[in-house]
Amino acid sequence: MKIIISGTSSGIGKAIKEKLKDYEIIEVCRRCQYSLDLNDIKKVEEYKIKDVYAIINNAGVGYFGQFEDISVSKIQEMVNVNLLAPLILTKNHLKEIKKNKGFIINISSTSATQPARLGVVYSATKAAIRQFGVSLFEEVRKEGVKVINILPDLTLSNFHNNTFFKPSNEKLAHIKPEDIANIIYDIFNLPENLVMQEVILKPQIFKLDKRKGREGD
Repeated sequence: MKIIISGTSSGIGKAIKEKLKDYEIIEVCRRCQYSLDLNDIKKVEEYKIKDVYAIINNAGVGYFGQFEDISVSKIQEMVNVNLLAPLILTKNHLKEIKKNKGFIINISSTSATQPARLGVVYSATKAAIRQFGVSLFEEVRKEGVKVINILPDLTLSNFHNNTFFKPSNEKLAHIKPEDIANIIYDIFNLPENLVMQEVILKPQIFKLDKRKGREGD
C-alpha cells in the first residue's frame, strides 16, 4: 500500500519513512528522487499518485521574529508549505484514500493551541492545518477514513536551523523524531474501530537553548 510522506529528507519525515518501511513510501520533498517543492503550488496541484492508502503531511517551515520584520516572501512560504500544499495534496488523493479506508495524518504543532510570540505566522498555519484535520474527519469518517493530528513540541530536528532557539540536548527536554514515528506506527496498527484523533507530545522538561546570531536575539 502506498503512503505519501512529505518532508522525508531529514528529521521527523525521515524517521517516519524508516519506521513504515513495510509500506510503499512515496517521498515528497525538494531533495527526493522525484522532487517536489511544496512552495511551488502550481506543481503541487499537478502531483497525483494512484492507489494511495495514506498521506502524512509532515513538511513544515518556520521563520521567527517580530511579525513586522518577517518578509512577505517568508510569510507566503509558510502559508504554502505548512497549509496550502497539504490541503491540495490531500484533496488530490482523497478519493483513493476513501477507497482504501486509509489515513490522513497532519503533523501540526503545540503552537497551534497556544500563543506563539515571535512565531505568529507559523502558529497560524499550524492552527489552520489542525482545524482542517478536525473538520475533515467529520466529513469522511463515515467512509472509513481516519484523520489524525499530531502536535509535537520541541523536537530535535533541522527545523530549528531557521530559528533563534533550539531544544535543549538534555535527555528529558526534547522529543526525538523517532518518538513521533513510533506513535504513527502505533496509530496504523490500532483496531479499525478506534481513531486516535489528536496526539499532543511534550518533553517532560521545558528548556530552550539560544542560537547565537539568529533573528530575535
